[in-house]
Amino acid sequence: MLKKKKNYKIRNVGGNLKNRYILMAIIGIIIIILILFIGIVARVNTKKQENIAKLLQEQEQMEKEKEEEIMRFVLENKQREKEEEEKATGIIYLTFDDGPTADSTPQILDILKRNDVKATFFVLHYSEQNEELIKREKEDGHKVALHGYTHTYSEIYTSADACMENFRKIQEQVYNTIGEKSNIIRFPGGGSNTISRKYCEGVMTELTQRVIDEGFRYFDWNVDSDDAGRAKTSDDIYNNVTNGIKPGRSNVVLMHDFAKNNKTIDALDRIIAFGKENGYVFRKIADETPMVRHAVNN
Repeated sequence: MLKKKKNYKIRNVGGNLKNRYILMAIIGIIIIILILFIGIVARVNTKKQENIAKLLQEQEQMEKEKEEEIMRFVLENKQREKEEEEKATGIIYLTFDDGPTADSTPQILDILKRNDVKATFFVLHYSEQNEELIKREKEDGHKVALHGYTHTYSEIYTSADACMENFRKIQEQVYNTIGEKSNIIRFPGGGSNTISRKYCEGVMTELTQRVIDEGFRYFDWNVDSDDAGRAKTSDDIYNNVTNGIKPGRSNVVLMHDFAKNNKTIDALDRIIAFGKENGYVFRKIADETPMVRHAVNN
């Protein structure tokens, strides 16, 4: 009986060893499979990362080429404009103050587009409804410049700080509308105005220097359509502008796109035709445009 029991134990030990070897073999196979799987996943991830990196590189290259193309276009356009200006009788900068307005501004934009002419709009605070006009001015290639958040002299000329705040507020509104921080300004009443003396002695002397120190560039005018003054008809506007334009210089023309300014609208096509027929070129005011400024009287 003792001998039989011993044999049973030997057989049992042998079976346990066999099972252990099988288990170890299975574990080994599983480990090998896991290693292979991890390797495959790693290779797939590496390939995926390589593809992503390649796509990003290709995208960066395309963006770089696009930027270079745009830069070439800008430089070529500037060179072309420079050559045109050298051959031209003079340059005309059409500028419009006090807009936008729902009736005048769209008509002026239509005329400019039809004649392939770029202009500059010195804008005042505008409603949400008129935001689209500011966007259109930008999209049509015109310059959106700053005239003020308000045109009320008794508010803006009480101090230099008040006037600067007036420009900053309209600058912020324009930026929020078109994403462009304009630094081209025109003082309400112009840099030569004397009405400011009523509210603050010497304020324009301070302001005309301060705006430049703070990164702005201001423009008055040397051709006045007088459409906000004594001019009553489109013929008056046409004659004032065409008689004021002079060869060999930058002609900055003051006009307005306030509401119902039909006399200026009716004269605009003829003014543009006069300029082109007499060898002038039309430009919008840019950062590099030489400033046209009045003498300061306060």
